[in-house]
Amino acid sequence: MAAPTIAQPGAGSRALRRWMTGQITQGELAAILLLPCFAFLVVFAIYPVFNAIWTSLHHLRLDQPHLGTPFVGLRNFARAFGDEYTWHSIRVTLVYTGVTVSAQLVLGLGLALVVNRLVRARGFVRAAVLLPWTMAPVLAGQMWRWLFNDQAGVVNDLLNRTGLVQGQIIWLGSPVLAFFAVTVAATWGAASYMALILLAGLQGIPDDLYEAASLDGASPLQAFLAVTLPLLRSAIMVSLVLRTLGALQALDLPFAMTGGGPGNATETFALFIYKNTFQFLDFGYGAALSVILVVIALGFAGTYYRVLAPRD
Repeated sequence: MAAPTIAQPGAGSRALRRWMTGQITQGELAAILLLPCFAFLVVFAIYPVFNAIWTSLHHLRLDQPHLGTPFVGLRNFARAFGDEYTWHSIRVTLVYTGVTVSAQLVLGLGLALVVNRLVRARGFVRAAVLLPWTMAPVLAGQMWRWLFNDQAGVVNDLLNRTGLVQGQIIWLGSPVLAFFAVTVAATWGAASYMALILLAGLQGIPDDLYEAASLDGASPLQAFLAVTLPLLRSAIMVSLVLRTLGALQALDLPFAMTGGGPGNATETFALFIYKNTFQFLDFGYGAALSVILVVIALGFAGTYYRVLAPRD
């Protein structure tokens, strides 16, 4: 019978033992323990960014392997800025981001205020609110595609039963209606995530402030404007940044619902990048588009920070 194998202590355990015996300082121990996290960050975050920048400066098409990967400088970026489809997809993405993030903020704040006031079954309601966010965007897109189906969809059925419309509306066949359907699905899926962040912020506001505002004769609306909103500033900023970055990268939900159509009415910038990279196999051009998307995302994050970051 083979002898049992004794697990060997890792670098972290050896460093901890040396620190306990005074052989290394606390700072050296912290550096050693953080080393795996730093290596993970380099491999899965920093390296892909630099690799994308390198690829964007080269001609790289998988369907033209005989051309190799010659250096082309900024030619891919010039092509992107001269492509009308690039500007169209950016406009679609900006409108999509503005509409969905605004709607998610309003709906999420309303849900957070309601859940925060609950005394009973708060945990159950919180879990129920989170259910839409837990669904994979591709599955949610397929579900909403069926809901908006012009022949067998629930949306048309409800509208006809209530008498609001007569006949079948072809939701996903019209550019405007298809865009509306996609934004409704995106708002439904992510508003609960925003509500969770805002609820955490609401629960951090002391009740004493509301009692003081009530003693001063403030109405609920005045207390909301004077106490709730200012103290929710950080939570609002975090939720806006996270959801804006998510909306700028919207790919799976529009792809599952409309595939970017009709025409290219719902083709977001991320979906445009996906098509150029993986359908047309133009990795150099796709990398240049991805770098542009990163710059746009950084611009949004910086703007949010300058406007909404708490001041000392």
